[in-house]
Amino acid sequence: MTVDSDFLPGAIIQCITPLAPIRSEANEASELETQALYGQSCEIIERGTKNWIKVKIEADQYIGWTDVKHYCVELFSRPYTLGHLIQEVMTVRGRQFLPFGSFLTEGEKSGLSDIGPQLQFCSSDIIRLASKWENAQYLWGGKSILGVDCSGYIQLLFAFFGIQLPRNASQQAVLGKHIPFEEHQACDVAFFINEKGKVIHVGIIAENQRIWHASGMVRLDFITNEGIVHSDSKNLTHQLHSIKRFF
Repeated sequence: MTVDSDFLPGAIIQCITPLAPIRSEANEASELETQALYGQSCEIIERGTKNWIKVKIEADQYIGWTDVKHYCVELFSRPYTLGHLIQEVMTVRGRQFLPFGSFLTEGEKSGLSDIGPQLQFCSSDIIRLASKWENAQYLWGGKSILGVDCSGYIQLLFAFFGIQLPRNASQQAVLGKHIPFEEHQACDVAFFINEKGKVIHVGIIAENQRIWHASGMVRLDFITNEGIVHSDSKNLTHQLHSIKRFF
């Protein structure tokens, strides 16, 4: 298969499968960096060999390589996002099981009860949604209940409430209002560093000094002014860098 003549640099395309892998290089063996969700728009910035195209995801400007088979050049207005973790939906291309955050048309959202973006919300709404992901397995580059990484988890949660964050934890950490530890509230976002001082992890603070984060799986641990304390082993697992507020 070769790239269709419609898939030219500058063209806007939409994802037509539940999840489309976005990779670091133009081959299936390269690292998964993120995933495009159903209905998500991307811009083609380069054509590769065979069926590979380099794209920039419209929502967060993330750039990577992907297989053209996951996309179409026929564009639809998609103002809605799916609020179910996974849901069978009659799409414009037939019945599909779609992940949380998928972009839907007016017709595709018909009959569904949990639809975003929900612009009127309180912190408990976000924390309630965060808790639904408990035990979802960690997947580097993942953005669904079938596998998610720490920054993808946070990005998805806030996007459902109309707050678009960058893809990576280090990019998210430079945004928002800095909050001293003693003033943190539920729904504030905490960032963590490695031994070199680089931000490498992120989670969302819940009530009672707890934090939801994706580490091995989406889990609820404790947070102190030092970092994350594992709820079972009581070991410090991540060193705190900063706390930010995004709403």
